[in-house]
Amino acid sequence: MPVPVELTALWDFFTALQPMEPLSKKEPFNSPDYIFQVKWDGVRILAMLEQRRVTLKNRRGNPRTGQYPELQKLVGLVEAGSAVFDGEVVALMEGKPSLSRVLQRDSSRRESVTGALQRQIPCTYCLFDLLYLDGTDLTDSPIERRQQLLAKVVRSAPPLYLCDSFHEGIALYREIERAELEGIVAKKKGSLYWSGKSADWLKIKPRRRQLCVVGGLNMAGGAVGSLLLGAYRGGELLYIGKAGSGLKRDDLLLLRDYALQDGSPGPHFRNPPRGRGLLWLEPRLTVEIEFLEWTGDLRLRAPVVVGFSDRLPAEAVI
Repeated sequence: MPVPVELTALWDFFTALQPMEPLSKKEPFNSPDYIFQVKWDGVRILAMLEQRRVTLKNRRGNPRTGQYPELQKLVGLVEAGSAVFDGEVVALMEGKPSLSRVLQRDSSRRESVTGALQRQIPCTYCLFDLLYLDGTDLTDSPIERRQQLLAKVVRSAPPLYLCDSFHEGIALYREIERAELEGIVAKKKGSLYWSGKSADWLKIKPRRRQLCVVGGLNMAGGAVGSLLLGAYRGGELLYIGKAGSGLKRDDLLLLRDYALQDGSPGPHFRNPPRGRGLLWLEPRLTVEIEFLEWTGDLRLRAPVVVGFSDRLPAEAVI
């Protein structure tokens, strides 16, 4: 059922509100029953505009107003006295959203640090839904009406971007693949806004690739179980997860011999994992990894080893 709300108390509405989450779908599709939007690789943020002030929270309900002070500009870009929006905060690097950069902004807790990061890493709020407008709860309105009102009351100008909707899911997906963006979301026409996961929204993501350094092996049971993977950011080697899927028997034999030659007395990761049966390696071997997405703490989700690489470890950059 739609989000429960007491219309007389916007703060109660905003506090109770949980974002609507899409279910995963493997393949893109076309359907006249859906609209399609770009899925941005950033931090999900709900924004409340009230009394010429903007209050932000993330998908877990934690406050984020202090992390993104530039979003106070919503006041001058929204023609409404009160409103609640749903969207994604992104930070660009070389023209593409960078999760690692936006997470630097999102993890800032000191005002002085936030001010410096705001200048170094400007952010954009990609708006895709309007949930409340001047005393009216819109979560029980169909998505078409919410989109119409959103376009009517919001002026798309930095740091706001009003997300476009498309009618061809497959064509949009192919463009996303070419641009190496995160994916697309299919939203069912006539759908209401529900808290939590709903089959009315479907996310379709291409699997991504990352060159990784093998910084260690998980040797639980005396055999190679998985590779401990790393990549560089700011000159530091970060641990970004482990992968065993995709390794062949010949790979395991090669890794065993490699470990005898290039074992290290300690980890080279800035943030090494903990556990038993971990064998550290000199960061010289690289592998191509295919994965679904980055997690919020910079880990590879569902990684698979594609193969070993002859590229240099320094090229393994997040």
